[in-house]
Amino acid sequence: MHQLDTHDIIRQLADLTSALTTEKDHIQLLDRIILGCMFLTNADGGTLYTVDDENDNQLLFTIVHNRSLGIHSKPRDMPTVEIYNAQKQASKLVVAQTFIQQETINIADAYQSDTYDFSGTRRFDKQLNYRSKSFLCVPLMDHEGEIIGVLQLINALDHNHQVITFPDDQQHLVESLAALAATVLTKRRLIDAQKHLFESFIQLIGRAIDYKSPVTGKHCEQVPEIAMLLADAVNNSTSNRYAQVQFNEQEMYELRIAAWLHDCGKITSPEYIIDKATKLQTLFDRIELLESRFREYQLQLQLDHLRSVASLSATDAQLAEQQLQRDCAKLDDDIAFLRQSNTGSEFMADSDVARIQQIAAISWIDNHGNTRYLLTADETENLCIRKGTLLTSEIQVMRDHIKVTIDMLESLSYPKHLAQVPEIACNHHEHLNGSGYPRGLTEEHISLRARIMCIADVFEALTSPDRPYKKGMLLSQAMNIIGRMVTDNHLDAGLFNVFVESGAYIEYAKRHMTPRQIDHVDLSTLPGLL
Repeated sequence: MHQLDTHDIIRQLADLTSALTTEKDHIQLLDRIILGCMFLTNADGGTLYTVDDENDNQLLFTIVHNRSLGIHSKPRDMPTVEIYNAQKQASKLVVAQTFIQQETINIADAYQSDTYDFSGTRRFDKQLNYRSKSFLCVPLMDHEGEIIGVLQLINALDHNHQVITFPDDQQHLVESLAALAATVLTKRRLIDAQKHLFESFIQLIGRAIDYKSPVTGKHCEQVPEIAMLLADAVNNSTSNRYAQVQFNEQEMYELRIAAWLHDCGKITSPEYIIDKATKLQTLFDRIELLESRFREYQLQLQLDHLRSVASLSATDAQLAEQQLQRDCAKLDDDIAFLRQSNTGSEFMADSDVARIQQIAAISWIDNHGNTRYLLTADETENLCIRKGTLLTSEIQVMRDHIKVTIDMLESLSYPKHLAQVPEIACNHHEHLNGSGYPRGLTEEHISLRARIMCIADVFEALTSPDRPYKKGMLLSQAMNIIGRMVTDNHLDAGLFNVFVESGAYIEYAKRHMTPRQIDHVDLSTLPGLL
């Protein structure tokens, strides 16, 4: 019989205890526990089954070892063990029965047992010219008393390498180590659950901001995708200035979390500004009010004409009628001009601003003796916006979302592996030459991952096809704008080159841009390339 002295047992247990604090990979740790069980019992084989996270009626092969057959691996594409069939009948497989009974099962000879189904074992043995005889199956129980897996040992060997039954004292030892394995699995599941909850909450915030207004589209959801595509491209780059840069798994995770949180401050941005798709929009687009006011003024002109025409000669009456028609035609032309100006889609020339101010100066006296103007001061100010639809004060309110983001993210306590989230997330509006906001940081104060965020944020905003105030730009237009920002030292030239050379921009375009937008990008004329 295989004998272990006290020193061997203590050493093995000490090694496993040490591994609990030093081994970071839980699969590797479980593997060491299985091998430890095999060593202490001199078992030829050992298997760990764990409950499927998505289907608690299935046990998965997690670790498989067999010394005689030379199997030492984490199995792939192996069939799962079904605990109950469609008719709710319990499986007769010994591992399933261990799970159901929640008790250790010790079998001297599988081929002599009629209690359990070993037909699969027999087929396995015949195929590999093996003989499975003694079995020891131990349930793994978590801190809440739920079974989360089964540890199975096969063929205990004596000192002559003959298969024997697993002795009672070794069974108790394996049960103790099984509890250790259950602790490892439970710890990993709790960590994974906490991580999943954390990520889900972050994504909930991002999606809440996206759902808050159709103007933002899926910005918070898609910026992380662009950022990760670019970061992967950096990792795979071999010829760029960043060829030696290699983001590790933790750094990539930190970037992804930061990307999801980069606009969290927008949750406080007023909807009336976020949703301002036209210059005159508040709760509604006031252009309709302007049209009604123009019609009212036209009606007033017509009434004044009718009142005066009776006292005029035929010639003067005809001239007055012609003047009325010219005035009405001009008003129609003016309202068409204002409707176009209201869109904010074009840069407004000085002559257009002057024309709006001339229109705003037009007034009349209504039937109640009140002085009326075609445009109010607020309407005039908004219609004279040179570019876009936002006033300077409204732009500042929008920009202030990044200050809120900074306040929110810097107020949190982060674990060590997420300590750089605020820096990465909060600097996506900074420029390398110091012209960005809100801090006006320069190149040396903006990390590489924050620079990745800068490109991802701009690229998504330019190409998004689901904004109500504009159509998504053509891919070539967006890339040229980003290229000019690189030339102006706003964005990182090396990262832009990686973005282009890797084809990451095309990969994203195929996933999220409309076919209309995806045109040819002439790299020979694209600005910003090194």
